[in-house]
Amino acid sequence: MNRIIEKIEQFLKNPSVENESFWNSEALVWVDWRDFDESIVENFNEYLLEVDKINVELVENDKPRCVDIFLIKDDVKKAVPYDEERTDRDTTLKAVQDFIAPKYQIRWYMDSLGGDTLAFSVLLAEKWLQLEKEYGQEKVTYFFAPLSHDSVMFNMDIDEVFDLLEKRKQNVY
Repeated sequence: MNRIIEKIEQFLKNPSVENESFWNSEALVWVDWRDFDESIVENFNEYLLEVDKINVELVENDKPRCVDIFLIKDDVKKAVPYDEERTDRDTTLKAVQDFIAPKYQIRWYMDSLGGDTLAFSVLLAEKWLQLEKEYGQEKVTYFFAPLSHDSVMFNMDIDEVFDLLEKRKQNVY
């Protein structure tokens, strides 16, 4: 995890110079809109301490989405709260965030905005706070947006994407 923090710090020190190398670094977890939801959990597991890794259980059902997905660790088992019709990446990401909080925090790497594959970074929550103290909360959240229950990532309509891209151009670091 220290290498990931170092990569993020290096990027935050000089984002315009480090952008391309950071884009290809191990600090990012890439999620494609076509990924299976259980593989998203497995990808994030690579960044968690062994004792914090999440098990996934798939249970077939008669709903249009055909499956329920459960996140399991120790004695805790939670269903990913999909709607009746389908599974979706936004709901999966927010459910994983809720499941690993408050110890960890997943953040959306905002330079990936606008693609059908988005990048995320996961660190211990205290590490994100340290980065915000050192580089400023505004700068860190400009590049790494915290996930919340209201976060829309893959389900954002194209007009919202363009509006957000335009707003980001006005506040370049």
